[in-house]
Amino acid sequence: MTAPDLDGLTPKDASMPHDPRTSLDDAPDEIVDGPAEPETDPATADAAGAVGPIPGEREGSAPVTGDEDERVWIVGAEGPGDGPVGEVLVVDIGTRGLRARRTGEEPESRLDIPHFTSAPRVENLLGAVAMLTEDRPPAVTVWSLGGAVADLDAAALISAAAPSTRTVVVDGAIATLVGALGAVEAGVVLEMTTGVRTIATDFADVWHTIDGWGPILGDRGSASWLGGQGLAAGLRFRDGVPGGSEALLAAGRHAFGDERTWPEMLRVHPQAELLADFAPVVGDLSRTDPVAEGLCRLAGEHLADALCTASMLLPGRPLTATGALLLVDAIKISLAGTLGKRYKVLEPALGDSLAGTRTIAEHVLRAGVLPHHPPHVHLRGAEAIGA
Repeated sequence: MTAPDLDGLTPKDASMPHDPRTSLDDAPDEIVDGPAEPETDPATADAAGAVGPIPGEREGSAPVTGDEDERVWIVGAEGPGDGPVGEVLVVDIGTRGLRARRTGEEPESRLDIPHFTSAPRVENLLGAVAMLTEDRPPAVTVWSLGGAVADLDAAALISAAAPSTRTVVVDGAIATLVGALGAVEAGVVLEMTTGVRTIATDFADVWHTIDGWGPILGDRGSASWLGGQGLAAGLRFRDGVPGGSEALLAAGRHAFGDERTWPEMLRVHPQAELLADFAPVVGDLSRTDPVAEGLCRLAGEHLADALCTASMLLPGRPLTATGALLLVDAIKISLAGTLGKRYKVLEPALGDSLAGTRTIAEHVLRAGVLPHHPPHVHLRGAEAIGA
């Protein structure tokens, strides 16, 4: 089997000027042969700080033929796939890279490409997953697009599918919501990666997004927001103005060097990712530094504002959240406390976006209703499935 052309799907550039220890989004790059310990994903952490195994993951692995440094793997499962009879292909693309699973009557196959160096092209993605469809087309294919590929051409992915395949392309936040709730049902999800978005939908009349405007105009309470606020507080101490933090200035210098180089660094390198890499440092310092603690408390309040605003559109429906920021105690406490004052409760996420993509595929396989509603849900022929 020939390895696909993976332009844009290779590991991150090791020369990036930040401390990899602080990364919120990096996932393990290595899959080992034989039985493995169950994976855990910070994205499934709930407001109580629990982290659970990723639903649907299998054990055992073998490398795809090709250069080992491409880090592309196919994994065979020990038993049949879960869910209704019929084969499905699910492809989730986000901060953890590309994760594809083919399930059905045959043993499950899986493909993992851990990181993107740039936004890949449609043809690269199709070539990467072709090895999972070369024997026969699946009954249902669902693509979940987030992160670097959020703006990818959904129509191109749909048109490339075999005519016999029911194909769905969903926004990554929709897959995150479904994974968190464990079903295609109404609810609200706060999705935290480097940025933050809150999605409220009932998969019929309500489709509302809050924030997601990027680190300059929005992403209030996100990892990039918190990291940027932490560096700004360090610079305020350096300038001698109120609201500064000596500890945050020292931490910023340790992570990124002399502060006079920071503006150019943020201009040349991906801004949101660099700022987000500093967020765990702010979280660590919040235990001893009052300025850092105040920033984490404010982040939790911003996140609660978004959830409460979205909940007004779907009264009584569940609220949930995913993201590694929930592992920062000061943010977790602030978020839960602010929600409690407004008589709101955050339910723990049951799964991640990959689990949600699988649930959507099984929903379609059972002839469940799913509307065509761009940019959140794209269907072949712009017709509602099951309607």
